[in-house]
Amino acid sequence: MSQSDHTELLSQVRNRDRQALAKAITIIENSGQPFEIEDKAGAQVIGITGAPGVGKSTTVDALVNLLRERNFSVAVLAVDPSSPISGGALLGDRIRLTDHFTDPGVFIRSLATRGHLGGLSVSTKAVLKLVQSAKFDFIIVETVGVGQSEVEVMRVVDTVVVVLAPGMGDGIQASKAGLLEIGDIYLINKSDREGAKETAADIERSISMSMPKTVAGKPWMPPVLLGAMQNGTGVSELMAEIEKHRNG
Repeated sequence: MSQSDHTELLSQVRNRDRQALAKAITIIENSGQPFEIEDKAGAQVIGITGAPGVGKSTTVDALVNLLRERNFSVAVLAVDPSSPISGGALLGDRIRLTDHFTDPGVFIRSLATRGHLGGLSVSTKAVLKLVQSAKFDFIIVETVGVGQSEVEVMRVVDTVVVVLAPGMGDGIQASKAGLLEIGDIYLINKSDREGAKETAADIERSISMSMPKTVAGKPWMPPVLLGAMQNGTGVSELMAEIEKHRNG
């Protein structure tokens, strides 16, 4: 693609052409070359991370529903495992987001990790910068499912939401994975299950022994929330904490 074609495609992206945005993302993924973008970021970027099975996709779906009810536009970048055959993304639980595919106020793109560690794909940063130029109100980045080295999400988003679930050993796993160092907000999902309050108390104790965070020069104590995202319980409280974190 020539430089003039790149320039024209980027102009279409800035004019909120969703097909042009999808095409531009494909170019980045296939070529590894980012677009030259000087736009200042405007959208709030929310990172959703946590171990597999805790309900990250359900949390994303609940947030998208809430933001659309409030008439905000949303882009979702969902990082998925790569297919060993095609190299493309295996969508997994992303089927939950299909209700939003026909909504012009929502853009959803799955990015394949292609062997990249850190919970993100190798192209996530370049794609995120491109999506920021498309003038969404919010961008949600969902990681593939984290482990000890997979905390890269904190470097590309404004607010990191760590999703945990009772009965999965998340308190110990979070400490080992370094998630207690990157989380700005902790959500104990599936709070209708036994052990949710105990998991929350465990995380709160661990946070109290960690180095304090700062937001806009002020101390920030990451809140630990209880919620059941599958039925929308606690999503308003989660969004309120995200906004509070952004505003410092």
